[in-house]
Amino acid sequence: MNRKVGLKFSAMILALGSVFLSPIGAHAQVDNPDTYPLRPVRLIIPFPPGGPTDVLGRLVGEILGKELSQPFVAVNVSGAGGTIGAIQVARSKPDGYTLMLGTAGTIINNPHMNKKIGYDPLKDFQAISSLWSQPSVVLVRKDGPFGNLKELIAEAKRRPGALNYGSSGIGAFNHLSAEFFASLAGIKMTHVPYKGVAPAITDLIAKNLDVVFGPVTNLLSNSDRLIGLAVSAPTRSSFAPAVPTSAEGGLPDFVYSSWGGLFAPAGISPRIAEKLSSAIARGSSAESVRKRYTVLGVDSEFSSPGEYQAYIAAEFKRGGQLIETIGLKEEK
Repeated sequence: MNRKVGLKFSAMILALGSVFLSPIGAHAQVDNPDTYPLRPVRLIIPFPPGGPTDVLGRLVGEILGKELSQPFVAVNVSGAGGTIGAIQVARSKPDGYTLMLGTAGTIINNPHMNKKIGYDPLKDFQAISSLWSQPSVVLVRKDGPFGNLKELIAEAKRRPGALNYGSSGIGAFNHLSAEFFASLAGIKMTHVPYKGVAPAITDLIAKNLDVVFGPVTNLLSNSDRLIGLAVSAPTRSSFAPAVPTSAEGGLPDFVYSSWGGLFAPAGISPRIAEKLSSAIARGSSAESVRKRYTVLGVDSEFSSPGEYQAYIAAEFKRGGQLIETIGLKEEK
């Protein structure tokens, strides 16, 4: 073999070696928790752009990007109440490069209302960290007949089914919150579903509804016309400190919040999960970030993957019991 042919042959061998070896080397490098992340990460938001969850999700992406020095790109994959995006994440590779912003709807409510949903929230996802929570406020008109929670409950007991409440749809957080309240209080109210909480608030102000179980932001933006009888949390809200807790109103077990959390496909490296959780904790504790959460009317929070996985399991059980109590039908 002459020298020129030998050099060509050696170059060919080296090239073939790189073809076969590079995927293995790249895979090992990508999955190394010590160097993660080495490239941009997709953060699936299973809802349309522009809504509160989308805004919060993009804030989370900013926090993670700053803490981990790689872009966390928010991608909206909406449809079927968050189901389409959740399925996509559940079927993704558990390498830390596809994550999801999950809510009580996608993780708890939807799977209970549709047994053929296409994913198991406890088996197909690894909970990474809680992100925020938001209790509901029992909202009534300032010029209405109810000055406190006990008066509302007493009237509902006196006239079963006569009082009506609005929600943003069947199975929505404020629908379940109202029904949970009714079951604890031993009362019956009539549900009027809307396409969003805003039109329900409009009808409450117009005296077409008696009560709405809405987020505290609805109270703050309508404080001249609405009052809060109670907040569904163990402590008073920092956003509306004058509103009593449910315990102060005589219904201590009425503790129910909407929430958002970070999730990954099941099987992700525990060290990568911990790295993500720690980044959320660091970034969310910054005063500038807390102020942005405050503007959106939610309380920022964070937890370890183990703590959050246990919380999700408990909430899934509780959510199933509540949905069964309400009698919501399985979607066909």
